[in-house]
Amino acid sequence: MKIIEIFDDNYTVNKIYEHNRYAVRAVILDGEKIFVEYAKNKPIIMLPGGGIEGEESKEECIIRECQEECGIIVKPIKQLFVIKEYYNDIIFHSSYVLCESVGNCQSNPTATEKELLLKSFYEDIAIVCNDLKNILDNIEDKESELYGMNYREYLAAKEILNIVQNNK
Repeated sequence: MKIIEIFDDNYTVNKIYEHNRYAVRAVILDGEKIFVEYAKNKPIIMLPGGGIEGEESKEECIIRECQEECGIIVKPIKQLFVIKEYYNDIIFHSSYVLCESVGNCQSNPTATEKELLLKSFYEDIAIVCNDLKNILDNIEDKESELYGMNYREYLAAKEILNIVQNNK
């Protein structure tokens, strides 16, 4: 399993991190297009997904998150890679899982997701990479959460593009 790591400026080899947060992101493909969420009122692009709650499995989490955020019913196929982000006293573990779209349902986004005015659709993976790169180039505070979130998704999109191109 490939692990991609992101380190903040405070990272040292022997640093002890007090918290871990686990999340799952859905990789839903249609050829060289990927199902993605663009925020209408903030510079944010992300794959559907979110944090694992309680004793929930990765599979249960990704199914729930896709239904809540996008109104898509997915079948998880396999984990592709993990991105680990080391920030201050926390490590974020984001598992990227290949999923098959098997139906639709009524979405039920959280208040935060509603505020972002997310628009979900299939987009060419290369365009997603380019759009994320443009966002990163225009965020002044490279230490901000906004930058970190988009940087994670940029690395994920590049990895997914590589996987798709190598499987042709």
